[in-house]
Amino acid sequence: MNDTAFISTRPIFKVDDEPRDALQDSLVGMVVNLPLNGCAHAELQLTNWGLTEGAEEPEFLYDDIGLGSEIEIQMPTDDATETIFRGDITGIEERYGEGSPTLVLLLQDKLHQLARLRHSRSFEDQSVDQLVQTIAQEAGLRADANVSAATAIWHQINESSLAFLLRVLGRFDIALRLTDNQLRARPEEPDPQPLELDAQDSALQVRLVADLNHQPTNTRVLGYNVATASEVDHEVSALSPAPADTTAAEALDQLSWSGEEVVPQPFARSDAEAQAFAEAHFNRRARRFVHGDVICLGEAALRSGREIELSGVSPRLRGTYRIVHCVHRFDNETGFETHLKVNRPDWSS
Repeated sequence: MNDTAFISTRPIFKVDDEPRDALQDSLVGMVVNLPLNGCAHAELQLTNWGLTEGAEEPEFLYDDIGLGSEIEIQMPTDDATETIFRGDITGIEERYGEGSPTLVLLLQDKLHQLARLRHSRSFEDQSVDQLVQTIAQEAGLRADANVSAATAIWHQINESSLAFLLRVLGRFDIALRLTDNQLRARPEEPDPQPLELDAQDSALQVRLVADLNHQPTNTRVLGYNVATASEVDHEVSALSPAPADTTAAEALDQLSWSGEEVVPQPFARSDAEAQAFAEAHFNRRARRFVHGDVICLGEAALRSGREIELSGVSPRLRGTYRIVHCVHRFDNETGFETHLKVNRPDWSS
């Protein structure tokens, strides 16, 4: 237990690895967006007017903070501090006319560098894992990839490297994001320590929806293998590993509602691709059977990809949810809050 009676909920900042305590006092508002897939980004609103040390009159405070500076945002916790975001300043906005001058810093994580590399080229006889490694190295990033070892030809046609990777990985239902300064492209894994939230206590607001709309009973992918001159055809009708309770496909079967879905794109060029694409499409829909929004008091350790254990709701919706979008918010009125989008593939019907 922490010996202090209270823990500050104001963020702590470093600029180019140097602590900037003054930013903490100048902060008006903060929004940190941590998506499951793609570039994380943040916005800081700061009062940009006041007395500096040794000055006799107020002046602009942060003219030394410029485009390209790296900012790390931390939140105090019981034990120490937790980094919730680290990225580059890619935009600066100044506002006047509503009280003191306001400085707005727009930040993106290092994935924005992949968005600046545009090419038209092909990668021959490479697996998706090799593809991720190659493109990560071009941007000076380390990669943690575990998608597929099957080799193919991949075409990047006047696309940014970020858009190219998002397109390719989307076929396999793999999210791409920066985790611990490493490019992550692998299936989501169970959270060893899901955070417990109670809709009657620690969660401020909870909204959950169990929705069969757009849910398939089975997904089928067709294609053609030019090398063997044969058609390819693969069908998926269940999640693997199977969830413990009732899935959307099982609920549809119980209702005798039809729902086969044939997916024409992306076009499968082998049996392996047909299987991977069918599983990806079915899984993407099925995992969203129960989805919703949760707002809780600020939890700095939460981010997309982690899980929460939700209680205080009806028995059929109680259980483990995956975080698919996490937003940390701070302002001087409401303090530190965390907003989550969550989903799960089953419910206790």
